Amino acid sequence: MANADRIANNMAKPEFQVLVCLNERGEGARKPSCGHRNALAVYHRFKDHVRSQGLRDRVMVNRTGCLKHCSQGVVVAIWPHNLWLRGVEEADVEEILSTSVLGGKELQRLEMPDIPWE
Repeated sequence: MANADRIANNMAKPEFQVLVCLNERGEGARKPSCGHRNALAVYHRFKDHVRSQGLRDRVMVNRTGCLKHCSQGVVVAIWPHNLWLRGVEEADVEEILSTSVLGGKELQRLEMPDIPWE
């Protein structure tokens, strides 16, 4: 689809993507999962805040499966900055959007440690 058609159809190409892990493992699973750590609420908080701030044409929020850092959940990845955040809670969403998504800066307190994929 040509760019003019995309804009005419209100399908702007987003500048940023926020990927929120919603992976859920069953009870008694060997590994933890983000889904059991309130990930759905975090995802909805991102969606609601993007909408309320008028950022829907710039920021796309996607739910994902496992982002391979199960022990660090809730895991959020931000593109195109390639920022990975861990332990994200609903209360962090506004700061993440302003600092990490729009500002392109890592939040040190949520920075993913340099660990192997899990």
